[in-house]
Amino acid sequence: MEIPSAQRIRHILTSSPVTIYTCNVDDGYGLTFVSDNVLCSFGYTADECIHNNNFWNEVVHPDDHDHVFDGRGDLISTGHEFREYRFLKKDGSYLWVHDEMCLISDDKGAPVEIVGSWLDITDRKETEDALRNSEKRFREFFQSNPVATIITTPEGLVHAVNPAFIESSGYSEEEIVGHSVQELGFWADPSDRDRMLSAIAEHGGINRLECRLYRKDNKEMIALVSSRAIKYEGELKILNIVTDVTEQRTAEEAMRKLDKAKSDFISTAAHELRTPLIAIVGYCELLEKAESIGFSVEQRESYLSIIQSNADILNRLIDDLLDIGRIQVGRSLGVSPKENDLREIVDKVVASSGVKTGRHEIVVERSSDFPQSVWLDAGRITQVLHNLLNNAIKYSAEGGVIKVLLSGDTDKISVSIADRGIGMTAEQMEHIFERFYRVDPDSLETIGLGLGMSIVKQIIDDHGGRINVSSQLGEGTTVTFELPVKS
Repeated sequence: MEIPSAQRIRHILTSSPVTIYTCNVDDGYGLTFVSDNVLCSFGYTADECIHNNNFWNEVVHPDDHDHVFDGRGDLISTGHEFREYRFLKKDGSYLWVHDEMCLISDDKGAPVEIVGSWLDITDRKETEDALRNSEKRFREFFQSNPVATIITTPEGLVHAVNPAFIESSGYSEEEIVGHSVQELGFWADPSDRDRMLSAIAEHGGINRLECRLYRKDNKEMIALVSSRAIKYEGELKILNIVTDVTEQRTAEEAMRKLDKAKSDFISTAAHELRTPLIAIVGYCELLEKAESIGFSVEQRESYLSIIQSNADILNRLIDDLLDIGRIQVGRSLGVSPKENDLREIVDKVVASSGVKTGRHEIVVERSSDFPQSVWLDAGRITQVLHNLLNNAIKYSAEGGVIKVLLSGDTDKISVSIADRGIGMTAEQMEHIFERFYRVDPDSLETIGLGLGMSIVKQIIDDHGGRINVSSQLGEGTTVTFELPVKS
């Protein structure tokens, strides 16, 4: 049996998620019809809506009144309008509706009636609110994040940067946002960015990609970049968190060098300590057999002299090791300044050093106003002079003149030891006072513990003095230290 048209229409209206209504063009927009499904959606019967002369004022949320009613004039001029607002249900709660209205006119174009529809959009509005709140929280986190963060498009256009990124990169926000990373030249190696994009395409992101980035001043930053594809403001973006590990990597490299230096030191120390010890043991064994072999008095004295010399070397090595131990724990080397004649100390050390080399001439030059006495620790300054002269001899193996220059006045004195040996590069001079550092670690002729200059500097510092080194590769080295005349 065919369903009558009126019944079919009523069935459609009742089953629809949209509530249909009609109202007057004027007279307060009084309702003339409301589909029966208004009861299911809003809790009112159709009659309650139609016979309530104050319907619109009651159901539209007070904060939305102006938004809803001020726009009704646009409906008359355009014939179509929609509004979204909060609608009061009969149970006292509000839901969001999408209200779409069409103006019906007669044959002469005069407005006759308004046909509208209410659609419950509460879920959509809640989702939008949640998204707005989520984006708000994200923006707050983004701005306050202490780690440098940058948002770009997949093509590399910078969308946003946080204050930490600005501080890290050296750029201002205006210099970055709206420009591409390619234009700014962030990536030292563009293939790193390609790796990041490939990982995002395959896995949605990448963690701790180690790469090098350029700051505004063109200095390289070693960074760990973690990237994710995100939806931001409705568009696909790439979120990049950039952790600057430049100092960490520099420290790690320094530690690796220090570990290697310590390893080399242990090997060298064993050799340096064993060499005089072997000589001492060997000549002692010879002396034990002196009577049976028939050594002369001169031979015995010579052997004893060699034993004494090697014992002195061994003693100095042990002193160096003890001194470096004190330096490492931040202790002073225990200088005890007294009034001393530095000229006499220099002459004794020069005489002792001259005996050990037949290829060098050690010349002492002294200014006329060099003071008679200086407050210093004679033992420690003797140690300094021995170290510096031994280095001058060691690193000018071909011989030549070594000059010791003494100058000063009533306030401070200066001692310079200059050789014409192999010299040093600028890079080598940067490390000269570091513990375990040796200028030529592969040379058998210049073997040593790499402790002398660090100990020398500590002794001079403990005296309240200063020390500096000047050198040219292939032209020699000059070490100068200054001391106050009075402590």
